Amino acid sequence: MRRRRYTSDLTRQQFKRIEALLPACKAGGRPRKVEMYEVVCAILYVLQNGCTWRNLPHDFPAWQTVYGYFRRFQRDGTWEAVNRFLLRRTRKKAGRNPEPSAGILDAQTVRCTPQAGLRGVDAGKKTNGRKRHIVVDTLGLLLVVFVTAGSVQDRVGAPILLGSLAKRFPQLRYIWADGGYSGELVAWAKQVLSWVVEIVKGVAGQRGFVVLPRRWVVERTLAWFTRSRRLTRDYEGLPETTEAWFYLANIRLMLRRLEPAP
Repeated sequence: MRRRRYTSDLTRQQFKRIEALLPACKAGGRPRKVEMYEVVCAILYVLQNGCTWRNLPHDFPAWQTVYGYFRRFQRDGTWEAVNRFLLRRTRKKAGRNPEPSAGILDAQTVRCTPQAGLRGVDAGKKTNGRKRHIVVDTLGLLLVVFVTAGSVQDRVGAPILLGSLAKRFPQLRYIWADGGYSGELVAWAKQVLSWVVEIVKGVAGQRGFVVLPRRWVVERTLAWFTRSRRLTRDYEGLPETTEAWFYLANIRLMLRRLEPAP
């Protein structure tokens, strides 16, 4: 008997887009008995609803199995690889060059739950938690994410993030960022990466929220992702786990663009 569909589920057509990208069974191991479609839907259920693994509905595979696949694909880089693959397909469908040449950089600080590990106080936001440093393309699609303690300044985390970005997207040449990244980062990016980092400054006398050129794109992406309850706070013991959830949130977003649900 087939289970009833959850709103977090992928359609079968959406799953076909990534099925071949998921690693096969280990050589010499037991045949895989679980259906990978159900495993991926269960992982997205946790992402969307923010529940603990042990509280997965019983019509999904056993939570230990689902969690095991999530961790395995996190450690071997599968989620990030699927994100890069779909990114190129989504950009091509939107009439863009599959390889991005420009991006927008920003960071978001969120509170940690009591069990989360690494943390620090963001003095500017007066928040004790973690900071998510991200770069998105001009469509708002996630290119790369790097999670640190909240006490790490934006301009300190940015060189690590941009260095990782340069390896994955060699055609990138231009980055927009806010005033928190001004100073040495601009010169470093020019000298080391041959990139232009343009600082988008706020409007003089600005009070309250104002939509700023280019910066609104990355802020919109962060808003998209925090609609997933697993990302409203940081529940994870390891920063790498939070990064995996970011890639999964972006994967789901791109699949819905590539294969809209009927």
